[in-house]
Amino acid sequence: MLTLTTPDLRLFWAAYDPLDLASGSIDVLGLQSGYIALANKFLPGFTTVTTSPRYVSMLCAAVGAAETAFPGVGDSGVRLRQTRLAAVKSYERAWALACGLAATEATIGDKATDGLRGVQYVRRRLSELAGGQKSIRTSSFNLLANQVRYGGIGAYSTLLEDCHLASMRSVASRPLGTQLAESFPRPDDLAVWDEDKPLPIDALREWGSRCHLGQYSREEGRCLATALRGGEEGGWEDDVRWASLRMLASSADDGDEAVLLDRMLEAIRRGDFERLKAPAQCLRQIEATLVLIRPYERLSQAVQFLFDAVRAAATDEPEVRLDSLAPTPTCASACAGARSAASRLTAAIEEAGELHAQSVHDVRGAFVEAGVVALAESIRGTSGAVELLGLILDRHRDVQQGKFDRGEQKAAWVRRETAGGPVRLTAQRHQLPRSGRYDGWEQIPWHPYRTFGARRFVRACGIH
Repeated sequence: MLTLTTPDLRLFWAAYDPLDLASGSIDVLGLQSGYIALANKFLPGFTTVTTSPRYVSMLCAAVGAAETAFPGVGDSGVRLRQTRLAAVKSYERAWALACGLAATEATIGDKATDGLRGVQYVRRRLSELAGGQKSIRTSSFNLLANQVRYGGIGAYSTLLEDCHLASMRSVASRPLGTQLAESFPRPDDLAVWDEDKPLPIDALREWGSRCHLGQYSREEGRCLATALRGGEEGGWEDDVRWASLRMLASSADDGDEAVLLDRMLEAIRRGDFERLKAPAQCLRQIEATLVLIRPYERLSQAVQFLFDAVRAAATDEPEVRLDSLAPTPTCASACAGARSAASRLTAAIEEAGELHAQSVHDVRGAFVEAGVVALAESIRGTSGAVELLGLILDRHRDVQQGKFDRGEQKAAWVRRETAGGPVRLTAQRHQLPRSGRYDGWEQIPWHPYRTFGARRFVRACGIH
């Protein structure tokens, strides 16, 4: 016999699902790959987490230090890469500690760690230092649970590759990377690449005062600007990236990315950016991309809102009938928005194809692979709101089962046992709290198109 003594204990009963252990999804409607395809045509090399130019300089210096320490004579390629990667990881941990120590200085403060990946790990490790401890080894703490994936290496490797700064496959510098590394403040007499060497805390603090995230030298800015432009190895994506950065530099920033992208599209059509003397095909690619972004995001907003409406209703009640949810004003509005956006996206694909056929061919291919084109066509063909809601639930189920990305199968968050039956949450953790609910579908945030980080690079590098 089970006796419950906790008055506020709530139990959630659901059938056992063997896939329930693998339900940690971040893209439950499969719309992220389409957004990434669009963003790559606008700001190639950047991501949503490439927000600090100093990370690029630090990693170039780390790769250079690893090469110097391990030239690799007689070693196999795999072993050499592993050895150098370990050295880069140690360098990054030492630098992170140095930034954390610099942040304790009143004249520097929190700007020293603004954007630092793993900052909580750093603060925790520094708080554990005994008062009399004079040195620290980088092997004594982990910077993130998986430093290679979630630290600076994972976040900035693509940018280093695309800007011709380093080869991260072999962990080797390229000429522009060597130049940038030389402009980065070096740690004097500190073997930061060796995780077993004791590093004096005072020396780390002094290094941090010169290399922290809150400052960037003019020489670093000039080197990085050259890299963003492509240098002597510049190619098509470098031209596109450079044109986009210069356009951002000359566009007002009011904090609303959707408004910014619309204004940039209008400015291109007016010919405002012709003074930049960017290759005409670059501007057409950017214009074609901007033509596609708004209808894609409107479709994403409407679909996400409808899915969340089902989750919210299933959070508040044990089960939900779609024919009761569909007539509500917010759902009816979102259904109309989804049909309108689906039609506009189809038309935008044709319009953008006339501007830059290759880019639209690539993006449409990503849409097809992710099932977005089929989804838009199906939404346009629905006869009512109940059918549309059911279509979105089927889409969620297919995404979770790996139909489009052929990834690991995961449990659906909400499920219908029969076509016309009620909807239930499959686990309590999939509830939608009131803080995560929106009053209307147009309030759902857009995917981030990397302009926040790109603008920080623009400022640091003096791009105009």
